[in-house]
Amino acid sequence: MAQGRKVLLVDDEQQLAMAVKIRLQSKGYEVVTAHDGRQALELIPKERPDLVILDVMMPVMDGYFCLREINQRFGRGKIPVVILTARDRMKELFDLEGIEDYIIKPFDHEDLLLRIERVFKRRDAAAAASGAALPK
Repeated sequence: MAQGRKVLLVDDEQQLAMAVKIRLQSKGYEVVTAHDGRQALELIPKERPDLVILDVMMPVMDGYFCLREINQRFGRGKIPVVILTARDRMKELFDLEGIEDYIIKPFDHEDLLLRIERVFKRRDAAAAASGAALPK
């Protein structure tokens, strides 16, 4: 499932980001990291991730503003985004911006992996139903 899939992990908590990166890599994902929203926006056109895991509370540019910029610059929903945050009361706000999933910290790494796989399964099924691969 992970074969050839690239994930951009955006989180300013270095220990958490490293733990998630190691877990995703152990499952075959290629992982690129950014420590704030601005850095993520710079990396997206260069790295062309298949999915973005985005923290909310970060310095320089927070996750909400970053998500809005991703949608504006690259097209709403073109790059699937999973929100990873300690703020459990913002899900509805992010749902309005077209996220794929919302995970509250602390979280179970296996749950995160299952949710990521579900995102890719939904995307693959949608691409198959339309008869074409989704653009990167």
